[in-house]
Amino acid sequence: MRSMRVKQESSDSNKPQPAVEKRLRRAVMDEAQHLAAEIHDGVGQELAGISLMLAALRRVPQAQHRDIQEPLEHICGLVVQAMVSCRRVSEGFGGFLVREHGLTAALLHFASQFEDENTRVEFRGRDIPSHWLDEITAYHLFGIGREAIFNAFRHSRGRTIQVTCDHAEATIHLVIEDDGVGLGDSSSRDGGLGRSIMEFRAGSIGAHLAFTAAADGGLRVECKLECSPLKDPHFR
Repeated sequence: MRSMRVKQESSDSNKPQPAVEKRLRRAVMDEAQHLAAEIHDGVGQELAGISLMLAALRRVPQAQHRDIQEPLEHICGLVVQAMVSCRRVSEGFGGFLVREHGLTAALLHFASQFEDENTRVEFRGRDIPSHWLDEITAYHLFGIGREAIFNAFRHSRGRTIQVTCDHAEATIHLVIEDDGVGLGDSSSRDGGLGRSIMEFRAGSIGAHLAFTAAADGGLRVECKLECSPLKDPHFR
């Protein structure tokens, strides 16, 4: 009995305390922001320099031959795509959008980047009161939305992605729904990794996360978080 008690106490002592866990989550977020800044200010700027050099090269008289122009044009297109990817990664993973504009506006900005001739993005939402969320919780909610939006665009083969970020009765509702292949082909959508990441984020902030079939056969990702609003700075 004594050995069992010691074992239980040892197991409990290995669990991170709330203050320590919060510091660890803050450290992870700071690392992500640092990496995003390096991508944006480092790799992104270097790619921009390469793009300018290629544009100048295309204007050189010796490079006007079709056999040279076509490969250069293709390379320029690839560099531009890489620059867009760098911006998307830095904005999505760095938390800059959440910090500067709040959760709802950050999701709107991120989702709008995926709209093209094949995919329509519909967004509905209201700003979340700032005193409802601390920065780390908002960042994790954004991470869940980001992952779900990215997976819907990349893997669902749907035509429409609907994003909702709203709140009612101190509960935040985040829903990403598509009209694609749905749960029946979920194994091929992200290999389970994206879902695991979202579940980890939800668990770390105490949110409820569900993956269900959408009304039109696609996939519906729904996250609910009951908030204990922080002290409203407008009231004493």
